[in-house]
Amino acid sequence: MKDKPRSPASLLKLLFKKTSFVLLLIVVMASAVMIVMNFYSIRILSAARAYINGESQYSKGQKDASAHLINYISQENESDFAAFERDISIPVGDHIARIALSSNSDYQLAKKGFLQGKNHPDDIDDIIWLFSNFQRLPMFKNVIGIWAEGDVMVNKLHQIGLQSHAEIIKGKMSTAGRKLLIQSINDISAELTIKEEAFSDTLGVICRKIKLYIFIANVLITLVILISSLSYAGIMIGKLANTQKKVIDQNDNLQVINAGLDKFVFNVTHDLRSPLVALIGLIELIDEETDPVQIKAYILIMKESLEKQDHFINEMMLFIQSKHAGLIKKECHLTSIIDDVIAQNHYRNSGKEVDFYKEIELDEINSDALKLQVILNNLVSNAIKYSDSKKEEQWVKVKTYQQEVTAVIEVEDNGLGIRQRDQERIFDKFYMVGNNKHSSGLGLYLVKDAVTQMNGHIEVKSEPGLFSRFIISIPCN
Repeated sequence: MKDKPRSPASLLKLLFKKTSFVLLLIVVMASAVMIVMNFYSIRILSAARAYINGESQYSKGQKDASAHLINYISQENESDFAAFERDISIPVGDHIARIALSSNSDYQLAKKGFLQGKNHPDDIDDIIWLFSNFQRLPMFKNVIGIWAEGDVMVNKLHQIGLQSHAEIIKGKMSTAGRKLLIQSINDISAELTIKEEAFSDTLGVICRKIKLYIFIANVLITLVILISSLSYAGIMIGKLANTQKKVIDQNDNLQVINAGLDKFVFNVTHDLRSPLVALIGLIELIDEETDPVQIKAYILIMKESLEKQDHFINEMMLFIQSKHAGLIKKECHLTSIIDDVIAQNHYRNSGKEVDFYKEIELDEINSDALKLQVILNNLVSNAIKYSDSKKEEQWVKVKTYQQEVTAVIEVEDNGLGIRQRDQERIFDKFYMVGNNKHSSGLGLYLVKDAVTQMNGHIEVKSEPGLFSRFIISIPCN
């Protein structure tokens, strides 16, 4: 079974709903990305700061070690050599950590090395994380390369210290040898200073670039969030405006309905009260009348009045039922409905037979059977009410056929006909043509209302004294 095609309004509503969901999802995702990005950006910058602080300890340890080694070579004081070994262990500890992370990612050994290098314990996890995750990136690889070159020089300095200590203990250190070693220490220290500055500068460049990238990313994400939020707010404001408009329209409709209801109640009350007043008057006349013939005439008038009232109440009930039933579409057989209507209206009140003619070209349609029954019953009943008793034959003809996607039903009679000025008002509520005692003024109003609910159209063609033809056009599906 095929799904019914969606209306433009429902498609637009679905589009707005999907768009709102997508915009909210964008805002949530962009916010999440911003939070994650800023978290890792802060961690990267914190780790870079820790590396720069570590470089300060590295540089200080190397320079202090160089100074103590020069003093030891000059004065041969063992306390200077002990201070040298203590200070040189700081850059050596960083060297151990770098080798541990580069070769086998031994985090425990690396942690011990960084602690030996006098890095703050709280910074070590960030230092290891940055090295492990970014060691293959070109810029950070350059930093590691400078670090490795510095470690080579620190190792040379350490070897000079060990060699000097061995020669001094053996008493083989000459004056020329002392000068040469001191010169080598100064040269290494100068080169290490250059490497240390390059290390800090490169990390500084990385930090500045990261800050720039973070700023650009934050601006872009903020714009995405701002645009999405404004778009979502626009949709919500539009929905609120539409809701407000609907409420105003519904309020206006309710006012119109209330006004119509007041008029309807007034008309119904008037039409119900008038026969009752007449009946009271007739009862008073009967009470005072002594002539049996006249009393019988009064009773006949009362009967006719009550019959008219009963007919009016039945039509009112049918009107209310039709109003509240809504449109219930299903497969209908026009032949069956027409036969039922003809059976109900086959004889006039006088008992004279009415001839019915059928021309059924269209039988099966998808429509509301109850409303079709209301339409046909009222039209056929009206044709009988306003039949021309002067004519030898009274007839009613019902015709059905299809025009493209429209079902057409025609009800024609050879009755009194309808004057041109009445044709414009016959579908108004409580409007009656002439003084037909069986008319309530609701029949054709019910017909018009039912046709309108079925998204159809009705028109009338008539010549007074000749015929009346009602043409109903409704969608086949």
